[in-house]
Amino acid sequence: MLLFFVDGLGLGKNDESNPARFLLDGIADIPFVKDSAPGEFSKGVLFSADATGGISGRPQSATGQAMLMCGINAPALLGYHLTALPNETLVNFVRERNILRLLSEKGISVTASNLYSPEYFSRREELQEKRGRNAFPVSALSIRSSDTDFRFLSDYHEGKALFADLTNRSLRERGYDIPLIEPEKAADLMVNILGEADFVFHEYFITDTYAHKGRRDDLKRALSEVNRFLVSLRKQTDPQETAIMVVSDHGNCEDAETADHTLNPVPVLLLSENQTARDAFRGITRLDEVQAGILAYFGLPVEDEMLEDGGAWL
Repeated sequence: MLLFFVDGLGLGKNDESNPARFLLDGIADIPFVKDSAPGEFSKGVLFSADATGGISGRPQSATGQAMLMCGINAPALLGYHLTALPNETLVNFVRERNILRLLSEKGISVTASNLYSPEYFSRREELQEKRGRNAFPVSALSIRSSDTDFRFLSDYHEGKALFADLTNRSLRERGYDIPLIEPEKAADLMVNILGEADFVFHEYFITDTYAHKGRRDDLKRALSEVNRFLVSLRKQTDPQETAIMVVSDHGNCEDAETADHTLNPVPVLLLSENQTARDAFRGITRLDEVQAGILAYFGLPVEDEMLEDGGAWL
Protein backbone atom coordinates (compact mmCIF):
# COMPACT_ATOMS: atom_id res chain seq x y z
CA MET A 1 0.00 0.00 0.00
CA LEU A 2 1.02 3.57 -0.74
CA LEU A 3 -0.34 6.14 1.72
CA PHE A 4 -0.15 9.31 -0.34
CA PHE A 5 -0.82 12.18 2.04
CA VAL A 6 -1.80 15.40 0.25
CA ASP A 7 -1.78 18.41 2.58
CA GLY A 8 -4.80 20.73 2.43
CA LEU A 9 -6.99 18.73 0.04
CA GLY A 10 -10.68 18.65 0.83
CA LEU A 11 -13.73 17.52 -1.11
CA GLY A 12 -15.44 20.65 -2.37
CA LYS A 13 -18.14 21.73 -4.80
CA ASN A 14 -18.49 20.56 -8.37
CA ASP A 15 -18.03 24.01 -9.90
CA GLU A 16 -15.39 26.48 -11.07
CA SER A 17 -14.44 27.38 -7.50
CA ASN A 18 -12.85 23.94 -7.06
CA PRO A 19 -9.58 23.39 -8.96
CA ALA A 20 -9.28 19.88 -7.49
CA ARG A 21 -12.50 18.50 -9.00
CA PHE A 22 -10.57 17.00 -11.96
CA LEU A 23 -8.19 14.94 -9.79
CA LEU A 24 -9.75 11.64 -10.91
CA ASP A 25 -9.45 12.37 -14.65
CA GLY A 26 -8.21 9.24 -16.39
CA ILE A 27 -9.00 7.16 -13.31
CA ALA A 28 -12.76 7.41 -12.83
CA ASP A 29 -15.76 8.99 -14.52
CA ILE A 30 -16.81 10.81 -11.35
CA PRO A 31 -15.61 14.24 -10.25
CA PHE A 32 -13.42 14.51 -7.16
CA VAL A 33 -16.03 16.37 -5.12
CA LYS A 34 -18.11 16.09 -1.96
CA ASP A 35 -21.21 14.77 -3.74
CA SER A 36 -19.26 11.84 -5.23
CA ALA A 37 -18.56 10.28 -1.84
CA PRO A 38 -19.21 7.60 -0.95
CA GLY A 39 -18.87 6.26 -4.44
CA GLU A 40 -17.40 3.17 -6.08
CA PHE A 41 -15.92 2.93 -9.55
CA SER A 42 -14.03 0.23 -11.42
CA LYS A 43 -10.58 1.28 -10.19
CA GLY A 44 -11.47 2.15 -6.61
CA VAL A 45 -13.70 3.85 -4.11
CA LEU A 46 -14.00 7.38 -2.74
CA PHE A 47 -15.05 7.99 0.84
CA SER A 48 -15.21 11.29 2.73
CA ALA A 49 -14.07 11.87 6.30
CA ASP A 50 -14.75 14.62 8.79
CA ALA A 51 -11.54 16.32 9.96
CA THR A 52 -13.04 18.44 12.74
CA GLY A 53 -13.33 15.68 15.32
CA GLY A 54 -16.52 17.35 16.53
CA ILE A 55 -14.60 20.44 17.68
CA SER A 56 -15.64 23.87 16.43
CA GLY A 57 -13.22 25.84 14.30
CA ARG A 58 -11.25 25.10 11.17
CA PRO A 59 -9.18 21.89 11.13
CA GLN A 60 -5.42 22.41 11.31
CA SER A 61 -2.31 20.47 10.34
CA ALA A 62 -0.93 19.20 13.65
CA THR A 63 -4.24 17.81 14.90
CA GLY A 64 -5.36 16.63 11.46
CA GLN A 65 -2.13 14.77 10.78
CA ALA A 66 -2.22 13.20 14.24
CA MET A 67 -5.77 12.00 13.50
CA LEU A 68 -4.60 10.40 10.27
CA MET A 69 -1.34 8.87 11.40
CA CYS A 70 -2.26 7.86 14.95
CA GLY A 71 -5.97 7.08 14.88
CA ILE A 72 -6.69 9.52 17.70
CA ASN A 73 -9.29 12.26 17.83
CA ALA A 74 -6.61 14.86 18.40
CA PRO A 75 -8.91 17.95 18.36
CA ALA A 76 -11.13 16.37 21.01
CA LEU A 77 -8.08 15.37 23.04
CA LEU A 78 -6.75 18.94 23.10
CA GLY A 79 -10.11 20.69 22.96
CA TYR A 80 -8.99 22.77 19.97
CA HIS A 81 -7.38 22.55 16.53
CA LEU A 82 -3.58 22.91 16.60
CA THR A 83 -1.77 24.33 13.61
CA ALA A 84 1.60 23.33 12.12
CA LEU A 85 3.61 21.34 14.69
CA PRO A 86 2.38 18.92 17.38
CA ASN A 87 2.74 19.95 21.01
CA GLU A 88 4.13 17.70 23.74
CA THR A 89 0.83 15.89 24.25
CA LEU A 90 0.52 14.99 20.57
CA VAL A 91 4.23 14.24 20.18
CA ASN A 92 3.90 11.45 22.74
CA PHE A 93 0.98 9.92 20.83
CA VAL A 94 2.76 10.27 17.49
CA ARG A 95 5.90 8.56 18.73
CA GLU A 96 4.00 5.63 20.22
CA ARG A 97 0.98 5.12 17.96
CA ASN A 98 1.74 6.27 14.43
CA ILE A 99 0.80 3.82 11.70
CA LEU A 100 4.38 3.29 10.51
CA ARG A 101 5.46 2.14 13.95
CA LEU A 102 2.37 0.00 14.55
CA LEU A 103 2.76 -1.84 11.25
CA SER A 104 6.49 -2.32 11.77
CA GLU A 105 5.91 -3.79 15.22
CA LYS A 106 3.46 -6.27 13.63
CA GLY A 107 6.04 -7.44 11.10
CA ILE A 108 4.84 -5.37 8.13
CA SER A 109 7.77 -3.78 6.30
CA VAL A 110 7.39 0.00 6.11
CA THR A 111 9.25 2.91 4.58
CA ALA A 112 8.85 6.56 3.61
CA SER A 113 9.67 7.72 0.10
CA ASN A 114 10.33 11.43 0.71
CA LEU A 115 13.70 12.93 -0.18
CA TYR A 116 15.19 14.94 2.69
CA SER A 117 18.29 17.12 3.00
CA PRO A 118 20.68 17.13 5.98
CA GLU A 119 19.94 20.85 6.28
CA TYR A 120 16.30 20.06 7.02
CA PHE A 121 17.25 18.29 10.22
CA SER A 122 19.94 20.74 11.31
CA ARG A 123 17.55 23.68 10.91
CA ARG A 124 14.75 21.93 12.76
CA GLU A 125 17.02 20.80 15.60
CA GLU A 126 18.45 24.29 15.95
CA LEU A 127 14.94 25.75 16.07
CA GLN A 128 13.85 23.15 18.59
CA GLU A 129 16.75 23.94 20.89
CA LYS A 130 16.12 27.68 20.57
CA ARG A 131 12.38 27.47 21.29
CA GLY A 132 12.48 24.64 23.78
CA ARG A 133 9.65 22.75 22.11
CA ASN A 134 9.10 20.33 19.24
CA ALA A 135 10.00 21.65 15.78
CA PHE A 136 9.23 18.55 13.71
CA PRO A 137 5.95 17.76 11.92
CA VAL A 138 3.95 14.59 12.45
CA SER A 139 5.44 13.00 9.33
CA ALA A 140 9.08 13.24 10.39
CA LEU A 141 8.28 12.18 13.94
CA SER A 142 6.43 9.13 12.61
CA ILE A 143 9.28 8.09 10.32
CA ARG A 144 11.89 8.52 13.05
CA SER A 145 9.94 6.61 15.72
CA SER A 146 9.41 3.65 13.40
CA ASP A 147 13.18 3.23 12.89
CA THR A 148 12.66 3.79 9.18
CA ASP A 149 15.61 5.34 7.36
CA PHE A 150 15.19 8.80 5.90
CA ARG A 151 16.09 9.13 2.22
CA PHE A 152 18.68 11.57 0.91
CA LEU A 153 20.22 12.62 -2.42
CA SER A 154 22.30 9.44 -2.63
CA ASP A 155 19.06 7.46 -2.57
CA TYR A 156 17.53 9.71 -5.22
CA HIS A 157 20.47 9.12 -7.56
CA GLU A 158 19.88 5.39 -7.13
CA GLY A 159 16.23 5.84 -8.15
CA LYS A 160 14.98 5.26 -4.60
CA ALA A 161 13.74 8.62 -3.33
CA LEU A 162 11.15 11.17 -4.39
CA PHE A 163 10.91 14.80 -3.37
CA ALA A 164 7.64 15.93 -1.80
CA ASP A 165 6.45 17.85 -4.86
CA LEU A 166 7.11 14.87 -7.21
CA THR A 167 8.92 16.95 -9.85
CA ASN A 168 11.81 18.61 -7.91
CA ARG A 169 10.52 22.05 -8.93
CA SER A 170 10.58 23.35 -5.35
CA LEU A 171 14.14 22.14 -4.86
CA ARG A 172 15.31 23.83 -8.04
CA GLU A 173 13.67 27.08 -6.91
CA ARG A 174 15.84 26.87 -3.79
CA GLY A 175 18.99 26.50 -5.87
CA TYR A 176 19.52 22.74 -5.74
CA ASP A 177 21.23 21.23 -8.78
CA ILE A 178 18.71 18.51 -9.45
CA PRO A 179 16.79 17.81 -12.68
CA LEU A 180 13.16 18.73 -13.16
CA ILE A 181 11.22 15.52 -13.80
CA GLU A 182 7.77 14.74 -15.11
CA PRO A 183 5.08 13.18 -12.86
CA GLU A 184 5.32 9.98 -14.89
CA LYS A 185 9.02 9.71 -13.98
CA ALA A 186 8.05 10.29 -10.36
CA ALA A 187 5.69 7.32 -10.69
CA ASP A 188 8.60 5.23 -11.97
CA LEU A 189 10.58 6.12 -8.84
CA MET A 190 7.63 5.26 -6.62
CA VAL A 191 7.33 1.85 -8.25
CA ASN A 192 10.97 1.22 -7.26
CA ILE A 193 10.23 2.19 -3.66
CA LEU A 194 7.03 0.14 -3.50
CA GLY A 195 9.19 -2.86 -4.33
CA GLU A 196 11.08 -2.39 -1.06
CA ALA A 197 8.25 -2.52 1.48
CA ASP A 198 4.67 -3.54 2.15
CA PHE A 199 3.66 -0.02 3.22
CA VAL A 200 5.03 3.24 1.81
CA PHE A 201 4.27 6.72 3.12
CA HIS A 202 4.68 9.86 1.00
CA GLU A 203 3.96 13.42 2.09
CA TYR A 204 2.93 16.00 -0.54
CA PHE A 205 2.52 19.47 0.94
CA ILE A 206 2.65 22.17 -1.76
CA THR A 207 -1.12 22.05 -2.36
CA ASP A 208 -1.58 23.66 1.04
CA THR A 209 1.34 26.05 0.49
CA TYR A 210 0.09 27.30 -2.87
CA ALA A 211 -3.49 27.64 -1.64
CA HIS A 212 -2.42 29.73 1.38
CA LYS A 213 -0.32 31.99 -0.83
CA GLY A 214 -3.04 32.38 -3.47
CA ARG A 215 -0.76 30.96 -6.18
CA ARG A 216 -3.69 29.64 -8.21
CA ASP A 217 -1.84 28.88 -11.43
CA ASP A 218 0.83 26.96 -9.53
CA LEU A 219 -1.88 25.12 -7.62
CA LYS A 220 -3.67 24.06 -10.80
CA ARG A 221 -0.39 22.80 -12.23
CA ALA A 222 0.40 20.92 -9.02
CA LEU A 223 -3.00 19.22 -8.96
CA SER A 224 -2.57 18.25 -12.61
CA GLU A 225 0.82 16.74 -11.74
CA VAL A 226 -0.71 14.76 -8.87
CA ASN A 227 -3.34 13.43 -11.26
CA ARG A 228 -0.73 12.43 -13.85
CA PHE A 229 1.35 10.74 -11.13
CA LEU A 230 -1.64 8.72 -9.90
CA VAL A 231 -2.70 7.71 -13.42
CA SER A 232 0.82 6.53 -14.28
CA LEU A 233 1.34 4.76 -10.96
CA ARG A 234 -1.97 2.90 -11.27
CA LYS A 235 -0.98 1.72 -14.76
CA GLN A 236 2.34 0.39 -13.48
CA THR A 237 1.04 -1.51 -10.45
CA ASP A 238 -1.24 -4.49 -9.97
CA PRO A 239 -4.71 -3.18 -9.02
CA GLN A 240 -5.42 -6.36 -7.07
CA GLU A 241 -2.14 -6.46 -5.15
CA THR A 242 -1.19 -2.80 -4.61
CA ALA A 243 -3.53 -0.23 -3.10
CA ILE A 244 -2.96 3.50 -3.53
CA MET A 245 -4.60 5.62 -0.85
CA VAL A 246 -4.96 9.40 -1.12
CA VAL A 247 -5.96 11.22 2.06
CA SER A 248 -5.51 14.64 3.63
CA ASP A 249 -5.50 16.44 6.99
CA HIS A 250 -7.93 19.29 6.20
CA GLY A 251 -9.44 21.18 3.30
CA ASN A 252 -7.93 24.23 1.58
CA CYS A 253 -6.95 23.96 -2.08
CA GLU A 254 -10.41 22.75 -3.19
CA ASP A 255 -11.89 26.22 -2.58
CA ALA A 256 -10.38 28.98 -4.71
CA GLU A 257 -12.56 31.56 -2.98
CA THR A 258 -10.49 31.43 0.21
CA ALA A 259 -6.82 31.15 1.18
CA ASP A 260 -7.70 29.56 4.51
CA HIS A 261 -8.47 26.03 5.63
CA THR A 262 -12.03 24.89 5.03
CA LEU A 263 -14.63 22.84 6.86
CA ASN A 264 -15.02 20.46 3.92
CA PRO A 265 -14.54 16.74 4.54
CA VAL A 266 -11.27 15.23 3.39
CA PRO A 267 -11.04 12.42 0.84
CA VAL A 268 -10.26 8.83 1.63
CA LEU A 269 -9.56 7.69 -1.92
CA LEU A 270 -8.59 4.05 -2.33
CA LEU A 271 -7.39 2.99 -5.77
CA SER A 272 -7.74 -0.77 -5.67
CA GLU A 273 -9.78 -3.39 -7.48
CA ASN A 274 -9.49 -5.76 -4.53
CA GLN A 275 -12.89 -5.97 -2.82
CA THR A 276 -11.39 -7.05 0.51
CA ALA A 277 -9.18 -3.96 0.47
CA ARG A 278 -12.17 -1.72 -0.26
CA ASP A 279 -14.19 -3.31 2.51
CA ALA A 280 -11.45 -2.54 5.04
CA PHE A 281 -12.32 1.16 4.75
CA ARG A 282 -16.06 0.92 4.31
CA GLY A 283 -18.03 2.94 6.83
CA ILE A 284 -15.31 5.51 7.49
CA THR A 285 -16.82 8.86 8.46
CA ARG A 286 -13.99 10.53 10.40
CA LEU A 287 -10.29 11.03 9.72
CA ASP A 288 -9.10 9.22 12.85
CA GLU A 289 -10.77 6.02 11.62
CA VAL A 290 -8.37 5.67 8.67
CA GLN A 291 -5.67 3.99 10.75
CA ALA A 292 -8.00 1.17 11.75
CA GLY A 293 -8.81 0.67 8.06
CA ILE A 294 -5.12 0.35 7.22
CA LEU A 295 -4.65 -2.23 9.97
CA ALA A 296 -7.65 -4.16 8.64
CA TYR A 297 -6.23 -3.95 5.11
CA PHE A 298 -3.16 -5.82 6.35
CA GLY A 299 -5.31 -8.32 8.26
CA LEU A 300 -4.28 -6.96 11.64
CA PRO A 301 -6.69 -6.74 14.57
CA VAL A 302 -7.65 -3.42 16.08
CA GLU A 303 -6.56 -3.38 19.72
CA ASP A 304 -9.28 -3.23 22.37
CA GLU A 305 -8.36 0.27 23.57
CA MET A 306 -8.94 1.56 20.04
CA LEU A 307 -12.56 0.49 19.99
CA GLU A 308 -13.83 3.28 22.22
CA ASP A 309 -15.49 6.21 20.46
CA GLY A 310 -16.33 4.75 17.08
CA GLY A 311 -13.30 2.61 16.41
CA ALA A 312 -10.57 5.18 17.07
CA TRP A 313 -8.48 6.01 20.06
CA LEU A 314 -10.06 8.63 22.29
